Amino acid sequence: MENTGELAWFRAEVLRSLLHPFDFARSLAQEHYGLAGVLVSLIAGIALAIAIDAMIVTSKSFSFFEFLPQVIIDAVFLGVRLAITVAGVATVGYYAARSLRMRDLTLDHTFTAFSFALSPLLLAPIGAVLVVLSPDLLPIAGAIALLAVVRAIVGLAINLRALLPPALAIVPFVVMVVTSALVMPDQISRMTFAAYAISPQLVGDLVATPMTGTPVAAADFTIVLPAGWNNVTSGARGEAARYESDTADLRVARAGGLPLATADAYADSASINERQELENAWRERSVVRINGVIAIDDRYGGTYQGRRVVYRQFTAVPQSRGLALIFRYIEPANEQAVFTEAASIAATWRIREASP
Repeated sequence: MENTGELAWFRAEVLRSLLHPFDFARSLAQEHYGLAGVLVSLIAGIALAIAIDAMIVTSKSFSFFEFLPQVIIDAVFLGVRLAITVAGVATVGYYAARSLRMRDLTLDHTFTAFSFALSPLLLAPIGAVLVVLSPDLLPIAGAIALLAVVRAIVGLAINLRALLPPALAIVPFVVMVVTSALVMPDQISRMTFAAYAISPQLVGDLVATPMTGTPVAAADFTIVLPAGWNNVTSGARGEAARYESDTADLRVARAGGLPLATADAYADSASINERQELENAWRERSVVRINGVIAIDDRYGGTYQGRRVVYRQFTAVPQSRGLALIFRYIEPANEQAVFTEAASIAATWRIREASP
């Protein structure tokens, strides 16, 4: 009976934080929630991850249940990360308040303010259920997830304002938002690319004149290369193809087993060897559409063994396989011209989604 009573109390408090946020915030200083806050933050992280991953998998035309084990593992890890983040920020906020002689504030109060603010995220899996029932409901699922996140941010502001003066409340609020972004870059990336899948018009087409020349076909893509480029594919691991000209080379990177990956995440991993060798490195990134596929457009470069090297890289993960066109130019006479050449070749890039 005691366990049943505690569960009923927990459910009632979660609902109160959702439906009556101001009333809940006013009671923070009078009640003690203990481990309930840990449970809320843990489940909230799991719920958000499941909702986001369901949208990513659905946007790639996969079955959600096909990747359910991986989704669950990712969700548990996010739940743990979120709970640790809440505990850390709440502790910092508590000691900051104590240093300002706010003796009535306890660590339980600050932790509950942060953790129960996340309760709206418990509603995010409604979107996952919708896309599992019908992939056409992806826009609605995205709206639900977005509203849950916004409501959590608003709830955090309400809770902190009930415990702290306005001038002081803004500090832990900003710290929590910024820290969450830093510890959850993968989820933010997935939410962003889910938004692109829902509204492709958010991303502009690659501005480039398609190259004319010789069509080149591989197992899962085709491109057009101008005269003077030769196939020098070595068959190295992670390399789908390699081409060279007198002034440049193009490495086509490939990786499989990426159902939850986004183009920006694979862009970073595909180019890690190129970037770690550079000194005085610089980098620019944008998101474009290439023949209907969302892709990352990277420009980066630096000095390698005393020579100026620049890269332009186009990366896409349309399904569970990532592909990247990595152009390298050594001491180019005109950097803008070589970037334009790379974009022209990339404009002819077509990925075969049904590749073996």
